[in-house]
Amino acid sequence: MATLNFLTGNAGKLAEAQTLLSPLGWEIQSFEIDGEIPDVIEPQSDNLTNVALAKIAQGVELLASQNRLEESLLVEDSGLFIDALPEFPGVYSAQVLQSIGCDGILRLLDAERSAHFLTVAVLWTGEVVEVFIGRCDGQIAMESRGDGGFGYDPIFIPLAGDDDRTFAEMTHEEKSACSHRGRALRALYDYLNENGA
Repeated sequence: MATLNFLTGNAGKLAEAQTLLSPLGWEIQSFEIDGEIPDVIEPQSDNLTNVALAKIAQGVELLASQNRLEESLLVEDSGLFIDALPEFPGVYSAQVLQSIGCDGILRLLDAERSAHFLTVAVLWTGEVVEVFIGRCDGQIAMESRGDGGFGYDPIFIPLAGDDDRTFAEMTHEEKSACSHRGRALRALYDYLNENGA
């Protein structure tokens, strides 16, 4: 079974990657050095791709410092973009969630509730860097619903779903089938298959 290192401190993101890629023959493990997830500097940018590319560059430097440059490494950056609040929270989704939470987002909205999630997954293959993007359109719920998932999952209803459930009301498999992260990781999987990885 091939192994893919995932540089993330977010257990929810790691679980989603494992759910999607493990049945396809990939072992997804947290990227660690001496048993610890290394810190990377979150770059200041208004573009998710730039943020993810800056993170992979730091990750590759860490691999090189450990003489592990031939290993694969994945970083991923996601953001929630709400149409009524242009570019917000966007690249600052994690910070906004930490400061005002889902309830704070709900208080900011009136009738216009359309939104989308965007994921940029960047893979270091051991030789080159590849970028994969996934998008999921939907809307912000009127209230938080569901106990599953993480982050904004309790308030985001994907259009691709079969009903009006939030991500937090779905199983891992259901969410992965239509989510932004699922789409980006499936594109990554297709790339790995086509290139014999």
